[in-house]
Amino acid sequence: MTNSIVRYGPRPPVARVDHEIDATKAPIATEAVTVTYLTDPDIVAAVLPKPLRPAAEPVVRVSLQRVKIEGRPPFGSAVFSVAAVHGNVEGDYPLFMPQSTEQSVIGGRETFGEPKKLGSISVKRDGERVSAAVARLGHDLITVNGTVTGPLPLPPDQVNVEFYFKFLRAPDGDGITDPHLVYGSYHRHYELFESIEGTVELGDSPLDPVADVFVKEVRSITWCRRRTIQTARIAARVDQEWLSAPAAPAR
Repeated sequence: MTNSIVRYGPRPPVARVDHEIDATKAPIATEAVTVTYLTDPDIVAAVLPKPLRPAAEPVVRVSLQRVKIEGRPPFGSAVFSVAAVHGNVEGDYPLFMPQSTEQSVIGGRETFGEPKKLGSISVKRDGERVSAAVARLGHDLITVNGTVTGPLPLPPDQVNVEFYFKFLRAPDGDGITDPHLVYGSYHRHYELFESIEGTVELGDSPLDPVADVFVKEVRSITWCRRRTIQTARIAARVDQEWLSAPAAPAR
């Protein structure tokens, strides 16, 4: 036998690097179209597992993004989430997080528990005209078109929280194993923030039913350029039944 290294074998501590954690330590450069709208309160209540509960308003945030991380090729990313609360922490609970690359899907899903999957994402700006779209498995799911109408005051540096549930499917098909609630914290610095006058359309799909979370009232559509550092931590162990039992309707 030669002295060559078998790369499938155990690695020394210095080589045990989590590249997903390393990537998110450096500022992530993002250009994003973000739609904020209201939907029906019963819909938000129906999609939130315990121990999350609905926020004061049934707010939905849809962000379609062009992302650059140093040392990696650019990729497309989208987040479709509803406002939620855990204890006294306010945040968003993503229902759908399509990504344009396998690396982004696997890293975010396995490290943080983000509900990511592969999809086709387009974010374009030509002068003041903006268009953005998400498609997956032959279905057009999210389409945003509009015109930039002017600058908005830059938001202050802030930390936005997203709630994830990290777990594994049971190998015998009977439920899930070891579920935890994760806080994903996004430390954001805005460099550009502009208003958009436009439209958003949600398409139907049997696997990605974003159309069920229908648009009742559009609150805002914006364009931004920002830098983000992402951190995460386990907030609580949760009962697996909470993730499989149907939620109670809002009252």
